Amino acid sequence: MNPSFSHIKMVAIDCDETLVRSDNTVSEYTVNVLHRLQQKGVHITIATGRMFQTAKPIGAALHLGNVPMILFSGGLIQELKTGHKLFEQTVPIDVVHRIFQLGQQYNWHIQAYVNDHLLCHHRNWQSDRYEHQTGAVAEFLGDAIYTLSSEPNKLIAIDTVAGIDRIIDILTPLVGNQVTLVRSQCDFLEITAQNVSKGRALARLAIDNHIDLENIISFGNAENDISMLSETGYSVAVSNATEHVKAVAHEVCGHHNEDGVAHWIEKNLL
Repeated sequence: MNPSFSHIKMVAIDCDETLVRSDNTVSEYTVNVLHRLQQKGVHITIATGRMFQTAKPIGAALHLGNVPMILFSGGLIQELKTGHKLFEQTVPIDVVHRIFQLGQQYNWHIQAYVNDHLLCHHRNWQSDRYEHQTGAVAEFLGDAIYTLSSEPNKLIAIDTVAGIDRIIDILTPLVGNQVTLVRSQCDFLEITAQNVSKGRALARLAIDNHIDLENIISFGNAENDISMLSETGYSVAVSNATEHVKAVAHEVCGHHNEDGVAHWIEKNLL
């Protein structure tokens, strides 16, 4: 235990490429460390871009109990066991239709998340990759996806790194003041409601639990983690994080495939 962190009351941990290994698993060592941390009375929340469908198995594997999970990069806070929603902010449907019009025009792959369903136009390498990485089960709507009637929690564009750069360049002047555009991976672009972020959701959760942000440590690897890494009292980036994320964090721990987060927690918090 590092005495410098004796004031810590909560940890917020990103999933993909931070806590979860490349094969979508968590090690027994990580499970044990987080269980010991929880036994000490430290609150744990998962803060991820994932939907409930794919975040729940990770939370269940960690045996965390009915903890709140920050999903869709801050667009939803939902309890792990009960599924009870504590907060939700969806993407306005008129903006969604505009983005899908552009997607159709430029042949982008854009997938939507509605009521815990992953919706795609058709199967392709992007949907296959996403299913493989997260364990999600996609539903393919064809052109019906362009006329969704329900507001989604989030949209994601998946492309090459250069392709995502082009999508950002096109979307920013057209809808950038109506939605939040942020990379969750170099080739994943998340599109959420305006002002949605992990940092804002974590701040809301902290208030609900009467915990000051100074008493929270956050862990992450990608651009969508910066909002919470920059707001919590201390922040740690995994060694596989982007250079921008490393520059924001207070410290860098080990690689996500080598249980870097768990090793840091055991050394400093237990």
